[in-house]
Amino acid sequence: MRKYGLIVALLIGAGCKSTDGPEPLVTTTIQVSSTPTQIAVGETAQASAIVKDQNGAPLTGKTITWTSLNQSVATVSAAGLIKGVAPGNATIQGSVDGVTGTATITVIQLSTICESGPTVVDPAPGNAVIVSSNDAKGCIKIPSSATPGQYLLIASNNNPLPDQLASYSIKSDEGENVPGNTLLAPPLKIAASLSLPVVDVPGALQASFEAKLRRMERRELDFSAAKRAYQARYSASSGIRQNMTVAIPAVGDQTTFKVPAKFDANGNSLGGGCANFTQATATVKYVSNRAIIYLDNAAPAGGFTDTDFQEIANEFDNVIYQTDVDYFGSPLDLDANSRIIMLYTPLVNKLTPAGASGFVGGFFFVGDLFPVAQCGQSNVAEIFYALAPDPNGTINNNPRSTATVRQGTRGTVAHEFQHMINGSERIKSPTTTELEATWLDEGLAHYAEDLNGRAIRGYSETGNYNDGQLRVNINDYAAFFFQNFARFRFYLANPGPQSPTSALADTSLAVRGAAWALVRYTADHYAPGGDIKSFIRSLVPGPDTGVVNLTNHAGGVTFNELISGWMIANYADDTGISNLQTKYTYKTYDMRDAVRHVVSNQPAQQIYPLQPANISGTGFGLGSLQARSGSGNYFTFSRAGGGPARTFRLLNSDLTTAASFPGATFIVLRTQ
Repeated sequence: MRKYGLIVALLIGAGCKSTDGPEPLVTTTIQVSSTPTQIAVGETAQASAIVKDQNGAPLTGKTITWTSLNQSVATVSAAGLIKGVAPGNATIQGSVDGVTGTATITVIQLSTICESGPTVVDPAPGNAVIVSSNDAKGCIKIPSSATPGQYLLIASNNNPLPDQLASYSIKSDEGENVPGNTLLAPPLKIAASLSLPVVDVPGALQASFEAKLRRMERRELDFSAAKRAYQARYSASSGIRQNMTVAIPAVGDQTTFKVPAKFDANGNSLGGGCANFTQATATVKYVSNRAIIYLDNAAPAGGFTDTDFQEIANEFDNVIYQTDVDYFGSPLDLDANSRIIMLYTPLVNKLTPAGASGFVGGFFFVGDLFPVAQCGQSNVAEIFYALAPDPNGTINNNPRSTATVRQGTRGTVAHEFQHMINGSERIKSPTTTELEATWLDEGLAHYAEDLNGRAIRGYSETGNYNDGQLRVNINDYAAFFFQNFARFRFYLANPGPQSPTSALADTSLAVRGAAWALVRYTADHYAPGGDIKSFIRSLVPGPDTGVVNLTNHAGGVTFNELISGWMIANYADDTGISNLQTKYTYKTYDMRDAVRHVVSNQPAQQIYPLQPANISGTGFGLGSLQARSGSGNYFTFSRAGGGPARTFRLLNSDLTTAASFPGATFIVLRTQ
């Protein structure tokens, strides 16, 4: 057995440590929270904190030092009592033993509904008006006109701070004047979410596993350690990089890897990561210009042939590697072989329980880019872990044919390679201080699937394609396009409490679909100079994360304008609205057609899932609405020619004051 590797051995970041006696418990993390998370000016909330040691166990007897980083918005006492001072968002910081944690408190200013009368909103057909509820005191009016009109209204939460969930109500009445009552007349009209037929999204189990992995990465890994190791290894003064020589393995060579997956004696997963890993010995099956493909020696019989390995390498070299590098940047090359390792191992098969729908196809773990001293599992190499064929179902009674594994992991490789590049570019960046926010990292990874599908089909990055064009080759459609539209479909069915910018991207397919759609929409309209490739590449290294990163690189557009346009496009795209402004569309997909036909075998269910509640009658009320930052609830209404004006009120959950949560917004599009 021969293990390939560097001729020059490197020891980075490691130090000698005594092993005598138990390891002392030290403060490692602080989880800070506020109850409640939103208060009015003059009201109070209580901050609290959970302190944990290096093993993730709570530490007691610790005194927290409390600080408000925005004292003009909210103050905090030594006992953690928060008091609202002025409208806005304040960061409350808890510190102990040199470790800090933060929580956000939102302070609102209650104001009388329609205090100065309704704000008149009268857009031309195909145009939209965006009005802050705070500016309008929660009250707008569509005036009477001899010309009939039809409208879309979105009651939205345009707060750029992610995951602020607002509760509110909406009231609408006919007439020029707002009725004297501000309370909603019971019973409230409750709109039901669209009931969607079940669609099997093969990526659901993959997403669930990956979510746990991403949370572990951000919880346990010290990002600065990877940056220090990279800088030490590649600093010009050290000369290390110039003196490296590497032995590229040959077919038949064997290497031992540490796979971030561990199981008990009964085969139950114990999770994976820096501590829970399993060693696997694998044999080189193919070496190409950009890939080294290994097969675990413990893989079941009846797997890939030499031709299969060659085809996998060819698609990676000629399409996936080139596409992802062009759009996202370059992976690190810690093992100095200019190639990506692809390890097909039954340890990935074990991650799928017996009889489960779908499977975990594979993953990248950013810990492999960290020094061993900081992550014991690290292979200090760029590596994918992939599902191994198992035609006879020897692992968890789940048969996996070579065709199923080959087809089912094509999009996975494109997706996970973006994660590898994202982590690499942020480690290389001299200014970035943390891994990308999960929602944008996932949005970009799903966008990588999309881009590779276009590359394989020979479609341009700016072409506007419908479902029929995407399905010309059903295998390519299933591998690279289907899942994005299926995920987005879940979001569109109930957009209010979900959002593309939510941290729930680590658990929610709907949020992932929305994140992909927002990245796609932003690239369509706000790539500076129309250069989509440069725009996407600028996002990956940061230096910021999430919303700040996206808006800073999107031609200076504000989050309010960006998210409002995206929400309108989700309804208006390809509806045939006359004179519709281009920014209220998707330039690169007939989104309605593509999303409707996700249910390809159920024609009766091929309806677009975004179904706004219709406002009609002399009075309308809807309570118990929720909107997460970056999303909203949709309504339609009509105005007859010569008919009365219609007023709208956006109310706090108290049903008496104007909606005053940060980002409370009326969005009105005239559709006819």
